[in-house]
Amino acid sequence: MRLTTRFFVSTVLLVTVTVAGLLIAVERLLRERLVAGEAAELEHEARLVAVALPSDSARWPDAARALGDQLGRRVTLIDPTGRVRGDTEFGRDALSRLENHAGRPEVRDALSTGTGAAQRLSASTNAPQLYVAVRGGPPGLAVVRVSATLAAIDAHVHAVQRAVAGAGLLAVIAAAVLAWGLSRALARPLLELGDAARAIAQGREPSLPDVRMPEIADHATALRGMHDELESRFAELRRRQEETATLVASLSDGLIATDARGDIVTCNPAARRLLRLPAGGSLPPLSELFHDKAAREIVGDLMAGRAVEGRELALGGHALLVTGRALPDGGTLLVLRDISDLRRLEAVRRDFVANVSHELKTPLTSIVGYAETLAAADTAGSEAGRFAETILANARRMQRLVDDLLDLSRIESGGWHPAPAVVDVAAAARDAFTPFAERAAADGVAFEATVPSEAARVVADPEALREILTNLFDNALRHTSRGGRLRVSAEAVDGGIAVVVSDTGSGIPSEHLPRIFERFYRVDPGRSRSQGGTGLGLAIVKHLVEAHGGRVTAESTLGEGTTIRSTFPHRPQTA
Repeated sequence: MRLTTRFFVSTVLLVTVTVAGLLIAVERLLRERLVAGEAAELEHEARLVAVALPSDSARWPDAARALGDQLGRRVTLIDPTGRVRGDTEFGRDALSRLENHAGRPEVRDALSTGTGAAQRLSASTNAPQLYVAVRGGPPGLAVVRVSATLAAIDAHVHAVQRAVAGAGLLAVIAAAVLAWGLSRALARPLLELGDAARAIAQGREPSLPDVRMPEIADHATALRGMHDELESRFAELRRRQEETATLVASLSDGLIATDARGDIVTCNPAARRLLRLPAGGSLPPLSELFHDKAAREIVGDLMAGRAVEGRELALGGHALLVTGRALPDGGTLLVLRDISDLRRLEAVRRDFVANVSHELKTPLTSIVGYAETLAAADTAGSEAGRFAETILANARRMQRLVDDLLDLSRIESGGWHPAPAVVDVAAAARDAFTPFAERAAADGVAFEATVPSEAARVVADPEALREILTNLFDNALRHTSRGGRLRVSAEAVDGGIAVVVSDTGSGIPSEHLPRIFERFYRVDPGRSRSQGGTGLGLAIVKHLVEAHGGRVTAESTLGEGTTIRSTFPHRPQTA
C-alpha cells in the first residue's frame, strides 16, 4: 500500500472511529442524564400521589385512575403484602388478577430504603418502562409507584444521535478531503526522497525535492549532505583501492586471497608467474588450485583456520616459502615468496665451505704435526719453543673450526640423518661431561645431572646427543665463573622430552637471545676468541635438534645464567 493511501485511510479511519465513539458516548451520557431526570420527576409525582390519596381504601382504585390521568403517568398502589390495590391501567375487577408486586425490585427497595427505581419491559404492556416507587400513603397502603414509558427518552436520544451522526459524517468527509490533500502534499516529497536515497545507493546522481515544510526540508538537506560526504569517501576509497591494487600487482611475492567460500578473489601477477597460471584467466577455487600433496596439505590447514608460518614448498621448479592467514571475513590469504636464488646461494656456500674445509684439513694436519715436533724438541721456555706453542695452539683452533664447519655443512646439506635410539639422559650427560671434568674442577665449577624418572630416557641419536651436550658444556664453561654450577635436567613435555642445560654464568642480554643460534654470532666476540670459541657450537646444536624434528630455545637473565632447552619428540624424523 502506498504512503498516500495509508495516510488517507488512517486519517479517515481515525475520524470515523472518533465519531463512532462520540455517538456511543452521547447515547450513554444523554440517556443516563434523561433517565435520571425522569426518575427524579417520577419520585416527586409519587410523593404527591401518596399525599393526595384518600384514606378510604375502597376509593383507591378510582383515585389511582384519576391521578394517573391527571399526571399522564401510570400510578400503581401496593399494600404491605405486595397486592395491587389500585392501578391507572386496570379497573377494579382486574386488580385481583394482577401478579403480586412484592418481588419487584423497585418495590423491595422502596420498602427497605424508602425509594426504589427500575427499568424493564412491562409485563402487562410489554413496553420499556421506568418505575419509581416510594414508601408512604394512607394507612393500609405501603408503596406508591409511578411509571412512565421510555419511548420518549429513546426518541429524544435517537434524534440527538442522528444530529451527531450527520455532523460526524460531514466531519469524516471533510477529514477525507483534507487527508487526501495532505497525504499528496506529504507523500510526494517523501517519495522523491526515497527515490533520491535509492539513486545514492546505486551510485547515481540523486534528484532532491524542493519543499517548504521545515521537517521534510531538513531531511532533504541531511540527505544532500550525506550524498556529498559519501561521494568524498567513495573517491578516497577508490583512490586507496587503486593504490592497493597497484601495490599488490607490483609485489615480487605471490599473493592469493580467497573469500569465505574458498573462491579466489585476488591473484597478483607474481603468484600467476610462480604457479605458471595464465595471465588474466579465470581461476578454480583454492582447494582445486594445487595438485602437489604438500601444497594441498597447506591449503587444507588454511581452510581449517590454521595459520601457516614459513613452510617451504618445492613447486614448478621453484623453492617457495609459504605463509598463510585466515581473514576476518572468513577468507584466507596466501603469500608465496620465491627463495630459489637464496637456496642456490646457500648450496653454493655450503659447497664452498665444505671444499675449503677439506682443502684446509691436510695442510693443518701437517702444521700441527710439525708444530708438535718443534715444541717437543725445543727447550721449554726458549723463544723458539714459545713460537712453536703459539703455532700449535692456533693450528689446533683452526682444526676445530674446520671440523665444526664440516659437521655443519654435512648436517645442512642433508648428508647426515639421525639414527634414533633410547638414550639414558643422565648417563649421556655424565659421559659428555667427562672431557670437561678436569677443566671444570680447575675453574671451580660444580656439575650435577638431576633427571626425574618420567623423563629419564630420550629417543635420539646417541652421537648427536653427545655432540649437543658437548657444545653446550663447552659454551657454558667459558661463561661461568668460579663457584658457579652447571646443571643438566630433563622434563616431559607435550609430545616429547626436553633436555635442559643451565648454568649460573654471566647470562646473555635479551637483545642477543634471538640470534645466538646463528653461525659465527658472538655476544662478546673478544672474549669468545680469547677462550678459543669457534662461534659454531650453538648453530650445530640447533641443526642437530631440528634434524630430529625437535626445537631448541634459550632463556637467560643477565648476571644470573642461561638455560638451553632442547626438545626431542617421541618419534624423531628419520631418513
